[in-house]
Amino acid sequence: MKPIITLISGFFGILFFEGFARLIITFYHRIEFQFYGISYLPSDAWVIIILLSVLVSTWLVTMLVLTVINKNSLIYTCIFGLILFLWRLVEIGNSYNAEPIWYFITVNLLHLIGITLAYQLFKNQYENIKNT
Repeated sequence: MKPIITLISGFFGILFFEGFARLIITFYHRIEFQFYGISYLPSDAWVIIILLSVLVSTWLVTMLVLTVINKNSLIYTCIFGLILFLWRLVEIGNSYNAEPIWYFITVNLLHLIGITLAYQLFKNQYENIKNT
């Protein structure tokens, strides 16, 4: 039960971090809030900030998920990645006409990079602790 709750909490954590970045942009520029996509953003700098927030939040939340679960890390890393990719499929289904294809590819690639970096770091730390 603990892994399921942790994975679901991790998913909502990713949504929170990305949504928080979008909320800041919305208040700063007084534009309409949209939960996903980049076509409404006022400049390219904000697009880069959203993409960086995707990478950083994916890495951070994946590290938290792996630390809390602390067993079968590869399996839970793959499950967490699958949850994120399914969420992005929902996003693609809702906004494929309005958003550029490079955005969808980039966001999924950033999720993959964040998850991979978190798994490698977690595995490396676990091996270092085990060897001492």
